[in-house]
Amino acid sequence: MDDSTPPDDAFIEGLEAVARDVRRHGSDAAAPTGRLEGEVDRLASRSVGTPCVIVRLPDRHLVDRLYEFFAHRP
Repeated sequence: MDDSTPPDDAFIEGLEAVARDVRRHGSDAAAPTGRLEGEVDRLASRSVGTPCVIVRLPDRHLVDRLYEFFAHRP
């Protein structure tokens, strides 16, 4: 799926299921910010010209940012 293709019904149904679960049970999840977002953007920018925006080959920098992010969570 490229960026111009709308999500299919299965994707929307999955998203709705997650939203219902979060509404029912709550969530204390925090959105990743700062350095983690920057790292994802850096990796995504390497895939310019490809039809898929999903980062296929994360590197050590992303792993480091993920550890850093989750280390600060309660």
